[in-house]
Amino acid sequence: MTNGVLECFRCHTPIPENSKFCSSCGADVSGGDGATSTSSVAIVQERLRRVIEGKYRIERLLGKGGMGAVFLAHDLTLEREVAIKVLPPDVAQDDQVVRRFQQEAKTAAKLDHPNIIPIYRVESEGGLNYFVMKYVSGTSLEDLLEKKEPLPVPEIQRILWEAACALGHAHQRGVVHRDVEPANIMFDHDGRVMLTDFGISKALQAATGFTATGMIIGTPHYMAPEQGKGAPVDGRADQYSLGVVGYRMITAELPFSGDSVHTIIYKHIYEEPPLASTKRAGIPGALTVAISRALAKEPDQRFPTMEDFATAV
Repeated sequence: MTNGVLECFRCHTPIPENSKFCSSCGADVSGGDGATSTSSVAIVQERLRRVIEGKYRIERLLGKGGMGAVFLAHDLTLEREVAIKVLPPDVAQDDQVVRRFQQEAKTAAKLDHPNIIPIYRVESEGGLNYFVMKYVSGTSLEDLLEKKEPLPVPEIQRILWEAACALGHAHQRGVVHRDVEPANIMFDHDGRVMLTDFGISKALQAATGFTATGMIIGTPHYMAPEQGKGAPVDGRADQYSLGVVGYRMITAELPFSGDSVHTIIYKHIYEEPPLASTKRAGIPGALTVAISRALAKEPDQRFPTMEDFATAV
């Protein structure tokens, strides 16, 4: 790389030095020393190893981000691979906070749907809050989009359909994802969509009190306007986020980008993205209309349910 130009760790797109986000995939490239920096992850891994000793054996780090770090582990009792997601270690540890964390996490763990990665266990011990989940060995939608090759329209429709059905199942049971993005949309070895991180955003919110302090939890590039405003959210916020995912699958671009969280959120609240069909020829009109409606600024202008959105795409 030339001086003043860096590379996105996720999609390897060249980005200007001092960038906070990748304009291609939306990854946070600020490089701060937050809870999921390389050094912090090493500390978390060692703490987790001690906490789960005798129950699980850590194999390797699978990924890290603003919501924590994920490790591949081996269940020593059931002899199977699992994924363990550890929330950032600076999450508060008082008894009331831990109870709130467990309540939100256990609600998400009750979800049972073929397109949702199941949560096996929810634990708060040794100063760590973590989930034990089914390990899906396939790729993520983010992995596909990093190739910057257009996805076939039928594949886009299938992914949106399966993701929308999973979200609809959760919404019917009172669970809102709050952080729908390509990195949380996995594919199993048969290519089936598997959504992950259900309940983690709200559990993290419950465990930290971020709402009360005015901080925002979620990925800003996929965040619904009402989330950016700090207003109450329901399933229609997930629909907006999935609409952004659909827009990126069609156009290979994010509808909004910027050099700060506030700039991106401002655009989500006040600006209209170009129609997806203007970015790529041959897109069915019904799909364009469905994405545009899902991206409506006001929740009441979106589809009433995820099932309605799924039918429309």
